[in-house]
Amino acid sequence: MQYVFSMTARMVTIVLVCAMALCVLLFLLGIEIGVRYMAPAKAPSTSPVSPAAMVQQGSVATDVGSESVARSASDPAGASPTPASSNN
Repeated sequence: MQYVFSMTARMVTIVLVCAMALCVLLFLLGIEIGVRYMAPAKAPSTSPVSPAAMVQQGSVATDVGSESVARSASDPAGASPTPASSNN
């Protein structure tokens, strides 16, 4: 049995349309990969803590003049104060 393959105008059109569709899809895939590659890395998400939750966990916020210093139950001496503003 012998099969004769003939390149008709219809077959050429189908091949060209499929080749163009493949090129367009590969181009769009490259754009998507590039966008994800260039996107900045997201920091691990931490849930925001409300002031009421901080009081329940043992943190106390105190105001000292123009500075707001937060002290935790694990850090009663306030070794790492976080001033709200500094006057230099």
